[in-house]
Amino acid sequence: MRLHSLHTILPLFAAQALAAAPPFAEVQPLLTEYCTNCHSTEKQKGDLDLERFSSMEAVMEDAAVWEQVLEQMELGEMPPKDKPQLKPEEKARLTAWVHDTLEKAAREHEGDPGPVVLRRLNNAEYTNTLRDLTGVPSLAPAAEFPADSAAGEGFMNTGNALVMSPALLSKYLDAARDVTKHAVLLPDGIGWSASTSARDWTEERLAGIRAFYAQHTVNGGGTAVNLQGIQFDTKDGGVLPLEKYLAASLAVRDGQPPAAVAQTAGLNAKYLTLLTDTLKAGEPSLLLDPLRAMWRAGDVKGMAAFIAQWQAALWRFTTVGHIGTRDGPKAWQEPVTPLAAA
Repeated sequence: MRLHSLHTILPLFAAQALAAAPPFAEVQPLLTEYCTNCHSTEKQKGDLDLERFSSMEAVMEDAAVWEQVLEQMELGEMPPKDKPQLKPEEKARLTAWVHDTLEKAAREHEGDPGPVVLRRLNNAEYTNTLRDLTGVPSLAPAAEFPADSAAGEGFMNTGNALVMSPALLSKYLDAARDVTKHAVLLPDGIGWSASTSARDWTEERLAGIRAFYAQHTVNGGGTAVNLQGIQFDTKDGGVLPLEKYLAASLAVRDGQPPAAVAQTAGLNAKYLTLLTDTLKAGEPSLLLDPLRAMWRAGDVKGMAAFIAQWQAALWRFTTVGHIGTRDGPKAWQEPVTPLAAA
């Protein structure tokens, strides 16, 4: 039943001063005399069979038919002009009964949307759903789909208009294959990329790692290496802003809260606290004692140069892309023993 149509005409019922609606038994003879000659079970002119409505229960089961009857009566199309016409009082009585019947049907089914058609997503919904699920805004899986048809209401998401054909199903399968080309297998699940190239996937992951470390690091003067004609900087984007941390540690030494100092300077509060505690500690250390002396004197430049000298002697930076390969480095930063045999 087109209940939405029934509800739209409810205000009209109150606006029209109609005679009291007669019972079905009084209007059935009118239907037999003026209507069923053309709209019988045998003839069904205009695909309309009014003869089947032999009781009020039958009328209420398919009340939507009477919307069409009411419309044709008000337009003067029923009965046809070449057929016997209803007397004014007969037409008023039949019209009042149809109005009353439609109002009863609308109130009886109020809040009921009627049968809901199982439908597919339209092209725009399908595209937006996949973009939301994958996080790839450039996906266009429905590019080769036929255009969606608009239903009688003018909408393109009406279930009755969203048909599925074997040809369209084949296009859905082709679109699924294209989408899976953007899937990236990761150790902890599946990721998605706008690209279908494995090289681009690697670059995207490396860019994400660099962006993560770039929050509290700066580009450093790393050792350049040549790998098959391509220049790489082994430390690029992964060096702590050492002088900033040393300068901030002086503020913490003078009594300022580490968290507040780190937030102001854009540094990591945990690392700043660890650095300050190490410099404040009093246990003897061959490497730390000269550094602590410069720290107490506030010599930031001297401390940075001292640390850089020892860092070059004690650590070796490797290429991130080679970590974990056969006979390759195990970590980005590997310890080096400066001792040599005499």
